[in-house]
Amino acid sequence: MGEGCSGLALGPKPLVSPIGGRGKRISSYPFPMRAIVVDRFGPPDVLVLGEIPEPSPGPGDVLVRLHSIGVNFSETERRRGVYDPPQMPWIPGREGAGVVEALGSGIDPSWQGARVAFWSPSAATATYAEAAVVPVSALFRLPDDLSFDLGAALPLQGLTAYGLACFAAPLEAGQVVLVHAAAGGIGSLLVQMIAHLYGARVLGTVSSPAKTERVRELGAEPFLYGPRLVEEVLAATGRRGVDVVFDSVGRETQAASLAMLASYGRLVFYGDASGPTEPVSIPSLHSRSLSVSSFGLNFQVKPERWIRARQELLEWVRSGTLRLFLHEVLPLGEAAEAHRCLEERRNQGKLVLRP
Repeated sequence: MGEGCSGLALGPKPLVSPIGGRGKRISSYPFPMRAIVVDRFGPPDVLVLGEIPEPSPGPGDVLVRLHSIGVNFSETERRRGVYDPPQMPWIPGREGAGVVEALGSGIDPSWQGARVAFWSPSAATATYAEAAVVPVSALFRLPDDLSFDLGAALPLQGLTAYGLACFAAPLEAGQVVLVHAAAGGIGSLLVQMIAHLYGARVLGTVSSPAKTERVRELGAEPFLYGPRLVEEVLAATGRRGVDVVFDSVGRETQAASLAMLASYGRLVFYGDASGPTEPVSIPSLHSRSLSVSSFGLNFQVKPERWIRARQELLEWVRSGTLRLFLHEVLPLGEAAEAHRCLEERRNQGKLVLRP
């Protein structure tokens, strides 16, 4: 598809909880802002609402006054110390949407006051707060007709799904593709992109019967996780198997993902929600000529393709050809509940916090 993809109704209204949560002051700074401050690894209850000094943008950065904050599974892993453990104290989050309030040096003045959304590759970005410093290179210009909540739901999941659909594996019309966690944030977008861009047949795995209808609405055939998953997928494909599997689950689905592949099939890992994958035996791939690869966002390689990606994603959402689903919008003080929802796999779409 070259350096971009072309050819792809907003989802149901989010549930909004009343603002709640009592904070603790951890700074004597005269102009503090509210933020979720984590001082130790542990369960969701370590996400505590506190107050910290408001940051200032440096060269190449902007300060964004946040209206909506995207919550992602990787933040639950960092909170538990199982993936890229942060130094403490730590403010989670790299995704959000809001208004640019201050500019660092070297920033085009046109960004002042702009409505933006972003996912930042910088580990220093801390979005579970009222404001965050963000590299200007990470920003989407958010149209006036797109809400901040939907803006916060788009960057990480949208860019990841775009990269998977457009760059991670060769996809063609007539192929059969399986997407794990198809009702989740990335999965729901990836299903839509594959179906619309390539006209491929898409199968989607789900963790509960409640999620099957959502996956069917997106254009995929739902399959429940369980001991019969491989047999059911093989039966549905005439014993042939699938051409590509996109796997964000990891250890729990690794064996099934490999078993479901057709000859010359490709398994693409892009997450490990159930734990790190096991080493793959190369000789075990020979009989079916299988390929195993991985995908992760890297905006430094061919940055022009990611500029194009941001433009196309916004166009698809605004036209209604790419549907964003908000599972729930919670106040910042209920970040712990958002993490519980993710870890218990209750969500069907994006979880968003509002400061």
